[in-house]
Amino acid sequence: MDSAKKISISRRSVLKAGAEATFVLATGITPTMVKADTAQDTPKNPNQIGFMYDQNKCINCKMCAMACKETNNWEEGTEWRRVIVGGKDNKYYLSYSCNHCEDPACASVCPVLAYKKRDKDGIVIHNPDVCVGCKYCMYACPYHVPDFSTATGRINKCHFCYERQDNGEKPACVSKCPTGALSFGVLSELRKAAGATAQLEGMPSPDLTKPSWVLIPKA
Repeated sequence: MDSAKKISISRRSVLKAGAEATFVLATGITPTMVKADTAQDTPKNPNQIGFMYDQNKCINCKMCAMACKETNNWEEGTEWRRVIVGGKDNKYYLSYSCNHCEDPACASVCPVLAYKKRDKDGIVIHNPDVCVGCKYCMYACPYHVPDFSTATGRINKCHFCYERQDNGEKPACVSKCPTGALSFGVLSELRKAAGATAQLEGMPSPDLTKPSWVLIPKA
């Protein structure tokens, strides 16, 4: 089988898996119950960083999303970080953005190689100047993270404020969280937290892309 055909088949399989999983998230997850615990899996890259989100501390102020928007100047029609509400009496919150996965589906299907995963920390960066707006990554991502801007005709997403981090600063979302519900660090260390998991009720299986995040479910 030639290489072009292999790439085509691989892309179709990833898109199919992503579309099936994304459906659950796009139609509204209920962040209440732990479904699986793969949080203790050792990442391939020992320097992989990730986010940690503690539902017990979140007050739904959305400061994380507002800080991200202000710092990164989201293009029209895109959201790099979202806060969703669900569960009993709508008292369960979930703040999420790109998970900078160990096996990023977005990068696997991009025909122009607009995605790069940094060796130094595992951050997945998208180059909008290379993007052709095909939307393959939108359909492939099981977390429905990449967003398409009709104003610019290209994709945008969270890049973990890598430039801020390179300058010794925290990501904007983390720096503005008033309760410490959102934090970040070396993934292998974050996964040692009590109650850590990688999936909540209604979420895609973490086995799909191995997301670099840790969730602490509400007690």
